[in-house]
Amino acid sequence: MKGYITDYDAEADTLYIAVPNIGGIGLLQEKEVTEAEVELTLIDGRLITPEQRRKVFALMRDITAFISGETTRNEIRSTLQSMKLQYLTDTADDCVRFVLTDNYCRLQGIDLFSLSPNSENCASRELASDFIDWLVNLCVENAIPCQDTLLNRTEDVQRYVYACVANRRCAICGRKADIHEVETVGSGRNRSKIGHVGQLVEPLCREHHDEVGNIGQKSFDEKYHMQGIRLDEHLCEVLKWKKSGRKEPHSKN
Repeated sequence: MKGYITDYDAEADTLYIAVPNIGGIGLLQEKEVTEAEVELTLIDGRLITPEQRRKVFALMRDITAFISGETTRNEIRSTLQSMKLQYLTDTADDCVRFVLTDNYCRLQGIDLFSLSPNSENCASRELASDFIDWLVNLCVENAIPCQDTLLNRTEDVQRYVYACVANRRCAICGRKADIHEVETVGSGRNRSKIGHVGQLVEPLCREHHDEVGNIGQKSFDEKYHMQGIRLDEHLCEVLKWKKSGRKEPHSKN
């Protein structure tokens, strides 16, 4: 059942929704509904921005260049299979964008969308944002080199950095990374006993880790617009880091 918002009271956060009538009888009355739990879906009416389109095309170019950079079709097939992108195996380079978009829509269970602002099924800003971050994560997970740092491509820095930590990729350049602890373990704390859930970290290669030491954490984060994330239990499992600290025995009085 679909209705339409006709008015709202911003002070009370109350929405007024017009529900269709059936034969002149209110649908709720006809169904004898006096109390019900409803789900509200807000559709973002704003369309994809030019900047978002540029990000999508840039990411597609990098992915296509990586795939077409292989010397033979057999090597391409092997590369795609290792990346779990077999659906691109027999795809011509100029069709990569369509196939990736179609695969994303199938995974999300949504209709195929367009990036053209003149199309009736043009992507909203919200959808475009999620699609961009899906492509960004695809590059991180499969170590696809990009012309620009993905920090400039991502729509959600925290989501991107999370993927970089999980895959041990430098969030600045994409190279193999160590996990830099922004909040270091202070004196008097035994690293083997402490838990790492909640630890603030950044995934950085050796070069960028050294840069933090040279210019300081605050200057580094401002330079690259970097945001650290706090480890959760899943990331601790992936990194094989201790989740919770060992409890010290109570002293006997």
